[in-house]
Amino acid sequence: MKQPPTFTRLRFRMLRLAVFGLISLFGLTSCDRSPQPNITQWPTDQTCDLHTENCVAQKGDAKVALKISPHPIPIARPLGIEVLLENIKAEKVELDISGVNMYMGYNRVLLTAAKQPGRYIGTSMLAFCTNKKMEWQITLMIHLKDGSQIQIPYRLDTMNY
Repeated sequence: MKQPPTFTRLRFRMLRLAVFGLISLFGLTSCDRSPQPNITQWPTDQTCDLHTENCVAQKGDAKVALKISPHPIPIARPLGIEVLLENIKAEKVELDISGVNMYMGYNRVLLTAAKQPGRYIGTSMLAFCTNKKMEWQITLMIHLKDGSQIQIPYRLDTMNY
């Protein structure tokens, strides 16, 4: 004959039902109601090699130059970041570094406006990875005063010896 559930078992079942209900409720609704920014993504320049040169992206009369130093770009060493904007009035500029062939964690830096108009500087680094060849996407994120954003992706490969 089946035993009636004990008080502790009933409490556990009720708690489990309540937790499941809350998870279902919050899983079906969105907590973030803020409007998403209008993002314009410029094409990736496949010909530029950040290990040896500055990369320049251009769309219409707007021009963006990205310089990462030293050359070649080392792994797990401080990197100097410099961005020059022409015909773009930025509210803020960020640089995001992400692994393409392996997740490397969150790596986004806010660049500081320099005295020269349109010039932004900062520091970052590429994380050490166990893969022999690491593929990176470096995305320049230019936030405009109207809340829109320009994103410019760059590709970079590094070798771990």
